Amino acid sequence: MSEKNTQWYEVRQSHNLGYRLMFFALRVFPAPLMRLLAYAVGFFYWLFDKKTRRVSRLYLSKVGKRSTLKHICSFALNLVENVQTWAGKFSVTDLNFRDDDVQDLLSHVKAKEGTLVIISHLGNAQMMKGLAILGENGIEQKMEVTTISNENISGGFNSMLSEVNPDSSINHVSSDNIGPETIFYLQEQLEKGNLVVIAGDRVSAHSDRTIEIDFLGEKARFPYGVFLLISLLNVPTYFINGMRHKDICLNPKYDMCVKKNPLDFNCGRKEREERIRQTARHYAENLEKLCKAHPYQWYNFFDFWS
Repeated sequence: MSEKNTQWYEVRQSHNLGYRLMFFALRVFPAPLMRLLAYAVGFFYWLFDKKTRRVSRLYLSKVGKRSTLKHICSFALNLVENVQTWAGKFSVTDLNFRDDDVQDLLSHVKAKEGTLVIISHLGNAQMMKGLAILGENGIEQKMEVTTISNENISGGFNSMLSEVNPDSSINHVSSDNIGPETIFYLQEQLEKGNLVVIAGDRVSAHSDRTIEIDFLGEKARFPYGVFLLISLLNVPTYFINGMRHKDICLNPKYDMCVKKNPLDFNCGRKEREERIRQTARHYAENLEKLCKAHPYQWYNFFDFWS
């Protein structure tokens, strides 16, 4: 009998104690030593977590790779990078701004024009948010960031983050029930010139409405609500990923990959629905391209195609 397919919101995330310990360890030990320890932790999980190996193998088969150990160790390294960022131990000098749409994004930020950022669980999203909030973004100013996430999954991490680093203040909006009041609040934040951040690669725990898209050779479901939100807010929107140059490395450098959504929503209702779906396809195509370039940096450890 096959194992039951589990969605991301059914997976208990219990990294908070590990995060807390790493925050304090980084005050004593150098970051390269913490990364070295991450490989040992990754090996432990690879050895004993059969389900994670199974879903890793499923994903890797779609990008022509096989090493589930390398995949899980890459994720362990990502956890250290998260802590390193929020602990203020990461610098923009370790980041390469690619020749893509980054200058267009920065022009809006410098002009304090609200922008919407769609992230994913490919690469390091926490690094992108941390650099923005802590002023390590290359434009000599801190950014106000509002992030939309599932409170049941990320609430504990957010509370712990505020506790260990009060300078990392960030506005949190629960994705559980986004209604007219939430939209109004987000519009206010954008009018102030702030960033609004949401992930586009996980379906909602509270809505069955999805957009089915060809992704890595098979149909996958993407959250309709995220792309509907893009249409309702109708501000410049960017798909952003922070990617390690090498999947496994003790002293990594990173690329900031920025892709602007080419569509706006100054159109009629019928056309808007088509543009919502086109935007979702643009997002999925960009994500697929980066998955193929950095196959071991995809951290959705559940059956994405179920």
